[in-house]
Amino acid sequence: MQAGACEEKSEQNCHYRLDFNTSAGWVRVKQFTNGTFYLEATDKQTYEKLLSVVQEVTGSRASESVTSKAPKKSSKASDDTRGFLGLDGPYIGTDESGKGDYFGPLVIAGVYTTPEISEKLKALGVMDSKRLKDAQMKQMAQQIKALLTPNAFEIIEIGPSKYNDLYDRFKSGGKNLNHLLAWGHAKVLENLLAKNPTCTQAIADQFGSEHYIRSQLQNRGKQITLHQTPKAEANMGVAAASILARVRFVEKLDALGRKYGTTLPPGAGTPVLNRAKALVNTHGSGILKEIAKLHFKTTAALQ
Repeated sequence: MQAGACEEKSEQNCHYRLDFNTSAGWVRVKQFTNGTFYLEATDKQTYEKLLSVVQEVTGSRASESVTSKAPKKSSKASDDTRGFLGLDGPYIGTDESGKGDYFGPLVIAGVYTTPEISEKLKALGVMDSKRLKDAQMKQMAQQIKALLTPNAFEIIEIGPSKYNDLYDRFKSGGKNLNHLLAWGHAKVLENLLAKNPTCTQAIADQFGSEHYIRSQLQNRGKQITLHQTPKAEANMGVAAASILARVRFVEKLDALGRKYGTTLPPGAGTPVLNRAKALVNTHGSGILKEIAKLHFKTTAALQ
């Protein structure tokens, strides 16, 4: 493994973060202020070599605090722990649904959780919504809401018409989709912080540059420690938020389809394109702003 470029990045609640490019891929090292040492690499062999060095330097006692983040494509259990931060104390987790779906809204949800509630969420079988079927999530969403107080979760939906207006507004200001996503996450965070003012930390899945969400936060949000990490659904608060967001998205997608006497398929593939063509033929092109995210390539394919 030959060393390559090294980039030091600042990150809240971290003493340091270092990103390396090597001949074997990339390596990321973080030292959290709570004592957790985070090590991630693109392949198992590189990860194990680096971990052995860390253990040798720090000693066996210190190595117990090393958080294993090596990706192992053949192991589903390994994917479950990537992105797990093991935060002490309460935090807010946020996630979204509908970002990659042409039809329907963008939904962002947030969950305020404590270590005790996280254990109960885990006992329910809460996990990343992408690994659950819609029927499973519908039942689990009801259980999550029953477990949480009304002040402990927040769901906002941005319907297609408002979404398209926001997208155009951000674009005209030189911004992109990630800024719109960040705006939604920040709004959920601010709303939950108003209900839980003693909360000091939050976790969100990392999309694009890490400054996006931070730049959209208002006064309350700017005072918390915000962690952004890939595979953030490994944390119970984010996983629960992902389920609440997905269930609300599916409900709204179904309702939107019933309004126009059809079903609206998720995603952005051929079935979606065919359904969009049929709807335009019946209702005219003006319907798209009410049911779809216009910046998708699907819109151009309808011309």
